[in-house]
Amino acid sequence: MTKQSQRVRGRYVSAEKVQELFARLGIELCSGRKRIRTARSENSISIYVNGGTVNITFNEKGGKV
Repeated sequence: MTKQSQRVRGRYVSAEKVQELFARLGIELCSGRKRIRTARSENSISIYVNGGTVNITFNEKGGKV
């Protein structure tokens, strides 16, 4: 796989960096709150905060077990 084709599909980062990202995101979203409004569908999670939305979508196409 060439570097050019890797960029088109995204790139690999360490799992530790992804864990840190989600930990920081959770802290930022929940700061000063006791409850947060969320919604879940078959393949996504939506988090509603400060008039905005964080959407996390799961694509089963490549990672199906």
